[in-house]
Amino acid sequence: MLRARRTNSVLLVIDMQERIINTVAEKENLLNSLEAIIKASSLLNIPSVVTQQEKLGDIAPKIKRSYQNDVTIFKKLAFSCCDVSEFRDKLQKLGRKTIVVCGVETHICVMQTVLDLVALKYEVLLLRDATSSYRIPDRETAIERMRDAGAWISTTESAIYELMEDAERPEFKQILQIIKNLRDRDISSNS
Repeated sequence: MLRARRTNSVLLVIDMQERIINTVAEKENLLNSLEAIIKASSLLNIPSVVTQQEKLGDIAPKIKRSYQNDVTIFKKLAFSCCDVSEFRDKLQKLGRKTIVVCGVETHICVMQTVLDLVALKYEVLLLRDATSSYRIPDRETAIERMRDAGAWISTTESAIYELMEDAERPEFKQILQIIKNLRDRDISSNS
């Protein structure tokens, strides 16, 4: 994969449950990035697949509110989403080859899923700023391992522009507002 394309991509949001989110590093930046990629994907008609670790409660309300429409949530006990047959069936039915991945925790469910997606011959674009772990070294080590396995690493803003492809899209102004909000929130989170 050289570039992710809007017409061939799926957004995968892994286990964004409050019980986990409240324990991870850089929580506010993570939530801001997730909100931006979810809203941009929705505007660009990129389908989303959302998973939820069954024993850890519901998806965080801020994440649920980011979706303009109802979204199907795949409940799982396995760490890798690919170990859930309904999840694999959904990806196959969507018929898209690039999976844009975000969620938590980077070194557990995200990494195991990405490694399996790569093994299943999907092209994987991991959003570095839209994933986190309790400890930053766990996140960074997992990102290195996923890159070594064949995943492509990017950031939310870069991926949004990549998926939009050009400034002539009718959604361009709305996307610019999403990016502006992301930047503004990152500034306030980091000050």
